[in-house]
Amino acid sequence: MNDNYRNFQRNFFYRKKLLYLVYDIWRTGHGEQSAIAARQQARLEGLARFAKKHSPFYRKLYRDKGDLQPVTKHDLMANFDDWVTDPEVNISSVETFLREERLVGSLYLNRYAVFTTSGVTGKRGIFIHDSDALGVYTALGIARDSLGLINPGYIFSALTGGGRVAVVVATGGHFAGIAATEFARRFNPRLSKRVRAFSVMTPLSGIVKELNDFQPVILFGYPTAFLLLAYEQRAGRLAIHPLEVVTGGEWLAPLARRQIEQAFRCRVRDVYAASEFLGIAFDCGHGWLHVNADWVILEPVDESYLPVPAGKASRTVLLTNLANRVQPIIRYDLGDCITLRPDPCPCGSALPAIRIEGRRDEILFLQEPGGGKIPVLPMAIATVVEETPGVQRFQVIQTAPATLRVRLEVMPGTDDRQVWESVPRRLGEYLAAQGLSSTGIEKANETPMRDQVSGKFRQVWADM
Repeated sequence: MNDNYRNFQRNFFYRKKLLYLVYDIWRTGHGEQSAIAARQQARLEGLARFAKKHSPFYRKLYRDKGDLQPVTKHDLMANFDDWVTDPEVNISSVETFLREERLVGSLYLNRYAVFTTSGVTGKRGIFIHDSDALGVYTALGIARDSLGLINPGYIFSALTGGGRVAVVVATGGHFAGIAATEFARRFNPRLSKRVRAFSVMTPLSGIVKELNDFQPVILFGYPTAFLLLAYEQRAGRLAIHPLEVVTGGEWLAPLARRQIEQAFRCRVRDVYAASEFLGIAFDCGHGWLHVNADWVILEPVDESYLPVPAGKASRTVLLTNLANRVQPIIRYDLGDCITLRPDPCPCGSALPAIRIEGRRDEILFLQEPGGGKIPVLPMAIATVVEETPGVQRFQVIQTAPATLRVRLEVMPGTDDRQVWESVPRRLGEYLAAQGLSSTGIEKANETPMRDQVSGKFRQVWADM
């Protein structure tokens, strides 16, 4: 471990007193709603004061329009250097850092974690997290995601199985899943052999072989990836015996949950996380996700940012990260549709319970030259396209067994022709590696658009 990580570790564990933070979170989660609300309000007031004092963007926004105005990804990214509160942080140096794939999981300026996202809006975001925030995310994971699930039998099985953890995520950039995984491996070298990332960009047969060799006891990743792996497990090509599957990054449909559980014969837990806040909500086992409301605020709202009552699906949700100071996120339009439970959850938790409709993209089954069909993960296609320089928003639609139609919106000031040449080339290279060299890629005349019924921005689906 280098000196940068030693210094960060010392700051992380001793200054924040991680064990006390875990205890405080556990105690708050078992308390009354009034106590949770009081902590939330006090932290919100402190965050707003800090933002007005140290962030020129928020200072001007609140002076001109009043306190606690909603903000969008476009607002924040367009004012990046005025948004952040550390004068050493600027968009130029961050972009330089992000261009180096070898730095995924490393500390920017030797003290900050950095994650990128496009999300359901299709617009790129860059999110920087300080050690205080990372300490909170870690403590939330321990106190609420793990403590209630761990028992002597679980620990014994995990240890006898080698304690290996497989993280099946998109790679090739500083995305939250892979960056957090690599950060953990760098931060604690003892995890380097027991925690391993598996890229969804790899052909399915390759992922199966690698997992068979690794034999993980815990799986983390996207529901669509585990749905495909569940098919492989039932077919006998995949032969692993995990104790637990943890899903996130996409919507987990009830049927998909049952299919994954049946194939792997283990429990499936869903988590709600984002690059803006790594531990938004956790699965209680009763079909609901409980918001970590002492450290994050979720406000279900309509298209005018007015509150939506419990029991009704929102058009979007405003997120406030109460833990992070280097880049304050206050009443930020996350883009997800959520429904707040109107009555107490059977699990007994006083934390708010929600259901979420996040990224609802589809697994595509494309026809190979021999006539068979090969499944392709939506997150893999999305990664190829959104990482193409100049792409602002996109949609990829399967319109025939071996045809994809691409809608693109390019960034202002970029060469449209060059972007349109790059996207089919990159997609073609990826598909050829999957054995789909005959897939046709068509340019759409129309630009990306929201679903007329749901209002959601989908990125990858079939329409045949």
